Amino acid sequence: MSKVFKFRIELQGSNPKIWREFLVDSNITFYRLHHIIQIVMGWENYHLFEFESDTYRIGQQYEEDGYHGPNEVISARNLKIGDVLNDKEQTFSYLYDFGDFWQHAITLEMVIDDLRIPFPICCHGELNCPPEDVGGLSGFYDFLRIMDNSKHLEHKHLKQWVQEKNVAYKGKYDSKKFYIERVNFSLMELDDYIEDWEAEA
Repeated sequence: MSKVFKFRIELQGSNPKIWREFLVDSNITFYRLHHIIQIVMGWENYHLFEFESDTYRIGQQYEEDGYHGPNEVISARNLKIGDVLNDKEQTFSYLYDFGDFWQHAITLEMVIDDLRIPFPICCHGELNCPPEDVGGLSGFYDFLRIMDNSKHLEHKHLKQWVQEKNVAYKGKYDSKKFYIERVNFSLMELDDYIEDWEAEA
């Protein structure tokens, strides 16, 4: 029987902490969870990803990898989160973009038996997501320092660069703002979001 999971996700190494709390059906796959995380965090979904829980590695499989060891990557498309996760306070990790290396810690905060939700829902969160391709955490905090200094030689360039990023709102990036209404609107259209992503992949 399907349940609802309440997750908390934190971007590891961020200070102050960038985090979200959200609800999903326990019957979804890790593939679908990946897309949900992309939306709730604010990423742009064009890099590789991988979940890791205990001895599980769950993500995208490639035949040319030629790796078939005990920690072989399990396809995120075929594995339901409820088959791996079932205990409150269970934790696992989510890595997005193997270059910038955005590592996230995820905690299963609550398992709810008597709730049905029509689509994933983001409940709460704090701070904006870093812009895609900013250069990892060190690059992100360098970016923020430059954005706070209008006299810096790179200020104008970065101000223009970030305007086109998903995390900008009306052409401006505010690191302290989390636009939960925009997130939940996108989650309502999750099927269309995934369909569009697959058409471009």
